[in-house]
Amino acid sequence: MNTRPFPPPFPPFLSPLPPTSLRNWASALLVLLVYGSCLPPSDAQPEATATPSGSLHFRINETLTNTEEPYFVEITSRWRDYLESEQYVRTDSEFWNYDRMPRPDYSYIQLLLELRSSLRNGERIDCNIIGLIPVVEDHYLLKCLFTRPDPKTGAPQLRNQTSVYAQADTYQFVNSTQYHQRVWEQRQVGTIRYSIHPEHRFDSTQAKRMAAFNQRMAEYFDTEAIAFDYVVANNTTQLNQLLGYDYNPYSYQPVQTGGLTDNYNRIIYAGNNSAYYPHEVVHLYTYRGFAGQYHAWVDEGIAAYFGGSTGYELAWHLQKLKVFLAAHPDYEIRERAALQKNIPNGEYTTDFRYAIGGLLIQKIYEREGMTGLFEALRYGRSDADYFRLLEDKLQVAPADFGAYVKREVAQLQTLTPAEMDRLKY
Repeated sequence: MNTRPFPPPFPPFLSPLPPTSLRNWASALLVLLVYGSCLPPSDAQPEATATPSGSLHFRINETLTNTEEPYFVEITSRWRDYLESEQYVRTDSEFWNYDRMPRPDYSYIQLLLELRSSLRNGERIDCNIIGLIPVVEDHYLLKCLFTRPDPKTGAPQLRNQTSVYAQADTYQFVNSTQYHQRVWEQRQVGTIRYSIHPEHRFDSTQAKRMAAFNQRMAEYFDTEAIAFDYVVANNTTQLNQLLGYDYNPYSYQPVQTGGLTDNYNRIIYAGNNSAYYPHEVVHLYTYRGFAGQYHAWVDEGIAAYFGGSTGYELAWHLQKLKVFLAAHPDYEIRERAALQKNIPNGEYTTDFRYAIGGLLIQKIYEREGMTGLFEALRYGRSDADYFRLLEDKLQVAPADFGAYVKREVAQLQTLTPAEMDRLKY
């Protein structure tokens, strides 16, 4: 393993003042499609075989005029069978095409696992077929509305509007990304294959910087540079549509930038109008070397430490946290679940998890270098494992967590506006 020190990801003037003690860090799981921050990696498990206790209902919009076409009958029938089969993440499902991608898109998996969970909780889900049309490249586009009755009034509640693609010859379903890679412009830069939204202006300088960061991470993770796909769009609305979501509950967040990593298919999705997204690259390396071994906050902390978040280096977010805590000294930093949100400073940019997680990973790194981070990634997935890590590495008991974070943040050097500006990437 590579144990040589990693150069600080920010200039010397951004380093914290000498701490009086070294302790701690914090926790959380995947982001679904909440793009104010990054969407973390999926560890979806194979389906169980239990029978759903709820009900799944299908309805075809009565205004459609092509419902008797053979392709319409076959594809809608297969879609219904697929949803009822619960074979959502199998790599050998008869319903799915695996020529280019070993699993369905991340977004489809999240939708389908949420659907399965609702059914097993006894809910009624309605799948409304609102259209099925031929599109270019010998494919069909199936549009679906997923609704459920309001528990009090019975009125339908919209949950998702989804786009699904099927091949014209086999009627097998294909990933939305897989389809768009056939129709969007492609660029190869180093080991990275870019798929570019038609409205995005590609910046080759950013792409070269991304390739260089990828190589750098490979060196510090002591491995070969990962070859991956990078899908770039101007904002998360475009990215959602690429992923097959015309609408989901997170479609209209106040900050329309962010992304996610699909580790199974080795794809970075960037809705940040940039060919450079270092945070998401780090997820590829933690997953490849340590999949299934780490707590999500360890993963996000390492990604924030090396790759920043939402277009800014970690030090920028720590300054935002410093200012907020100075103005709100009684704000509780305690429960992990309560920290799964942005700092309530009106900017919608700094997630508590990434700022605090990155800070505490930085503290571990300062003590133990890459060896300490590799060990942190092996501590386990549970909250108990996470807090054991904090005690072992930073000597911070769970009850002292909030006080430690506040003390360390308060000691950070205050940055000027010019210094903050230089932390944007």
